Amino acid sequence: MALSFPTRIFATAILAAALPLASIAQTPAPNTTEWENEGLALRLFYPSDLVKADPEKVLHDDRLTLLGVTGAPDPKLAEETRCLRPRLVLELPQSGQAQTTKPQPTSDGGTQVTAATAITASILLAELDIDCLNSDHVSTSTTLLPDMAELVNKVPGMKSIVQPAWYNVGWQKVHMAAAQGQPSSSDPTSSQSAPPQTLYTMGLSTNWNNHLLVWYFSSNNIDTLNRITKTTVRFGRAQAAPLYPNPMGTAAP
Repeated sequence: MALSFPTRIFATAILAAALPLASIAQTPAPNTTEWENEGLALRLFYPSDLVKADPEKVLHDDRLTLLGVTGAPDPKLAEETRCLRPRLVLELPQSGQAQTTKPQPTSDGGTQVTAATAITASILLAELDIDCLNSDHVSTSTTLLPDMAELVNKVPGMKSIVQPAWYNVGWQKVHMAAAQGQPSSSDPTSSQSAPPQTLYTMGLSTNWNNHLLVWYFSSNNIDTLNRITKTTVRFGRAQAAPLYPNPMGTAAP
């Protein structure tokens, strides 16, 4: 059926108006890399200086060993983290030494040595495997999502730096928690001789498309943490939006 001239004009106007919205939702921002999982109906746009890592790097005996995230002594949390399945692991590549020293002259003719630690950062996206949990635990628990996000507050050496809260990414409801401290390593293969460093972590969890998803962000630099938490996410056909849009501050000393 041929469209009348006014109808064609109206249809063309609607199409033209829709195209910019589609472009905004689908085109990566500058200096970001796209990752998509069709099974999850999920798309991420993360900072391009992060690179994909082998999920086996954060697993040991089927348990997550991500510094600053795992290691909580609570048996319930230990069971839940055992059932997390990594979907995406991103890391900031480290070039050179983990720590460098720089001697500087002082006013009295002496020398002062300052140490600079290389910036580290990581993003982990994982799915909670419900079949892995026992049926009684799943049927009675109403706190799975808060438990997963707030795990960052339960790691020995870490303390909360913001009140855990629910917020929306578009129409999607997300739970958030963040922590700061000097965590003890939960990886039995890691070296314990390295000096402790302050770490900043954030956990985000959501129930999307019948998948319980959790993101863990970690960095030893608060500005870098703020940058990587601005990774944008697109749930289904929704418009892409930052995972956590607000800046995160540090705790008072």
